[in-house]
This record gives sequence, structure tokens and C-alpha cells, in this order.
Amino acid sequence: MAEHKKVIYEMQAEICGALAHPIRLEILDLLSKDEKNSRELLEILKIPKANLSQHLSVLRETGLIKARREGLYQYFSLAIPQIKDACSLVRKVLRERLTEQEQIAIQIKKKLSA
Repeated sequence: MAEHKKVIYEMQAEICGALAHPIRLEILDLLSKDEKNSRELLEILKIPKANLSQHLSVLRETGLIKARREGLYQYFSLAIPQIKDACSLVRKVLRERLTEQEQIAIQIKKKLSA
């Protein structure tokens, strides 16, 4: 049982590593809305093709996205739809944290100007 937990932690660390880049998070956000092909992603993200390929490769290797070929293009979509909820939860926590920091900054400003 303890060994099973270790495997889960290792898999979680792998997924967290894949999520540890803003471009990959943006890709996941885009794909959470609907399937996109590589041309569409390039137009939206405005990054070099090689860079996009690297990010897509990381996301595919961790099983977060899947691809299908149609004609000249590969179409990408979320392989694990729940990742949308996980990313949304993290963004909510970060927004709350920013709000708290803004409130602290306002209080400090008031004290300094008093």
C-alpha cells in the first residue's frame, strides 16, 4: 500500500512538472475550451513552431493532452478533462492571494501616509 502511494506521488510530481510553465498552462486553458490544431495554437500563442512542439510533447508525454491527425494538421484536446478544474482551482487560490496582498499594501500605504 505504501508503495502504491509512492507511485501516485511520483506521477503527481510528473504532472506538476508539466504544469510548471506558463505556456503549457495557457495551452491547457485553450484546449479546455475546444480542440485546436497546431496552426491555431501558433497563431494564438505567438511562439516559434519548435517551441510549441516542445510544449505539446511534454503535455502528451504526461498524458494531459491527446492528438489526432486530420489532413495536414494534428488536433489537440485534453486527455484528462479534470485538469481544467485543477488549473481553475489553482488560479482561484492565486487570485485570493493577490487580493490579500493588495489589501496589505493598501493598509501599509495608509499607515505610511498618516
